Amino acid sequence: MIKKLHKLFSSVKLTIFLFLFLAATSILGTIIQQGLSMERYKTLYSPGVFSALKFFNIFDMYHSWWFTTLLILLSINIIVCTFKQVPRIIRLISPEKKEFDDTVFKSSQIRKIFQSQKKLSDIERQAEIIVKSLVGPPVKTAKGDAIYFLAEKGKYSRLGMILVHISILLILAGGLIGTMLGFAGQMNIVEGEKSDTVALFGGKGPEKLGFDVRCDDFTVEFYETGMPKEYKTDLAIIDDGGKVTSGTMRVNHPFIYKDLKFCQATYGIAGVSDFLIGARNNKTGKEIVLKPDIMKKVPLPGSNASFAIARFVTDHGGMGPAVLGVLLEPGKAHDIFWIFQDGHNINQQQKGGFIFTLKDFSRLYYTGIQVSKDPGVFIVWIGFCLIMMGFMLSLFFTHKRIWLKISGSQDKYEISIAASVSKNRKAFEEKLEELTRETTVE
Repeated sequence: MIKKLHKLFSSVKLTIFLFLFLAATSILGTIIQQGLSMERYKTLYSPGVFSALKFFNIFDMYHSWWFTTLLILLSINIIVCTFKQVPRIIRLISPEKKEFDDTVFKSSQIRKIFQSQKKLSDIERQAEIIVKSLVGPPVKTAKGDAIYFLAEKGKYSRLGMILVHISILLILAGGLIGTMLGFAGQMNIVEGEKSDTVALFGGKGPEKLGFDVRCDDFTVEFYETGMPKEYKTDLAIIDDGGKVTSGTMRVNHPFIYKDLKFCQATYGIAGVSDFLIGARNNKTGKEIVLKPDIMKKVPLPGSNASFAIARFVTDHGGMGPAVLGVLLEPGKAHDIFWIFQDGHNINQQQKGGFIFTLKDFSRLYYTGIQVSKDPGVFIVWIGFCLIMMGFMLSLFFTHKRIWLKISGSQDKYEISIAASVSKNRKAFEEKLEELTRETTVE
């Protein structure tokens, strides 16, 4: 059983299958939005589809038991494959033995034998040129009647594969640690108020931070079109019995505290007050400024009518802030109409002999803060650094070794060449053939 399991987990086919299956399920997790409420999913899918997706926990797929199992299986597969290759790589990068073994001239992937009747000194000089041009400066050794040249270069590039495998394991481990021990959610805090609770995404409930987060100030700048240009929050952390740590949070500029990342996610108007409503009399042309509160009527000077605000919206039909005004005249039905800040739909604002305009109001904002904790992110970063090193060693460096032996007598010398390269074998052989021709070894 152990041999069968070892054979299974050392299989490249298993690696390919797991990678493809993880890729397919990740696509599914991208198509189906993650972390929504169950009520929302019920409106998106039929009862049968909803039940099937819920059974396999597709709505929170990356935290499901089966997705975690796939990652663990892939990790085991990579570990077994790596350990299977380690002995061979250790042999390849180990220091070369001082004594030359002639079997290398029979077993190497690249071999070449030819004869020469030149002087031994000339042959040695040409042999050194060949070895140096192909690999690097050679080591020369004499053994019996034979002369050996050896050169090796780039042997540590063999470690590239191990580094890539280790980095993948670190990235997977960091992701699993972040999934199991981390969290992500959002908290909405009104200016001047504080909170210590994060509402986790996916309806998982609240998460207590153990300290208070206070919104000291929120500011937003707008373009002329009314679109927000920049918004930022001045935060204060109240921890350790009243100790305050403060900082500013902007979009794409998070605030970090105790391994927690606070990101500016959204904002909104939590409350409004101090409305200023302009009411211009159509007959006299005189404008007065009313200061009504919501659901509190105020009299209109020069008229027996009254005015009140029933409702406020931050954006009505894409035309910006607006209030729902109510004109109350004795003996008539209430006239209800929208009043816009910059005079949109001005004809609809002419009521009871007045033209109404929303001049200004005081806003009380809330800031929407996305809070996340990922204790595995440091491990993931180490994995990314190692994978870059591994790819650089594997792609830009080549392990090359060459052995050259000169044997024979003054009448005829035999030159034997053996070599091995980790990649680009064809180019190496072509260069070897060219060098042997150029040296005119006969």
